[in-house]
Amino acid sequence: MRRKKHLFWLAALGLFALVGVAAATQPHPQTAAVSAAFSADQVRSHSRTCTQGGNTFRVTNAVWHGTSTSAEPRLAGNLVVTTRTVVNETTGDGWFSGTWRSISAAQMHPGHGRRPRSSARLSGVISNGTHLDGLANGEVRADWARLLGNVSAVVNGTNVSGELGANAPVAPNNSALLYRGGC
Repeated sequence: MRRKKHLFWLAALGLFALVGVAAATQPHPQTAAVSAAFSADQVRSHSRTCTQGGNTFRVTNAVWHGTSTSAEPRLAGNLVVTTRTVVNETTGDGWFSGTWRSISAAQMHPGHGRRPRSSARLSGVISNGTHLDGLANGEVRADWARLLGNVSAVVNGTNVSGELGANAPVAPNNSALLYRGGC
């Protein structure tokens, strides 16, 4: 009987310790405005066309490699962007989806591979056949936080350049935010 009582109190203390650690590590609400400028060259692309209702649509899957610069180090570094675009070649309008991954120029953990510092899903609209406006929704690591921001870019041949959460190439307020926690 005495042994059961000791086990009960030991289990209760362990539970209180676990709850205390969980409460202490609960992230407090936090936000930070961020931005990044990027430029990337197309390294792989595959396109096909189809015609519907008198309009010709070009569907392109592409991979872009480049760099991202930012005062926020988790958004800066080598950049890999993948895109799938569908453009009405008659009107120049369309949509895109894809991914964003920034990786440190130097490995974060030598010998353990290259882990992305930031990653996001991209989606948005295309106007004039070359101007992309959309949304990035993802996360950053090494002090984890969610990433949510506007993306604007221009495709010029096999190069794409643009901004995540900055006031260019389209003003007045193209914002991005890192956030975490809750009340």
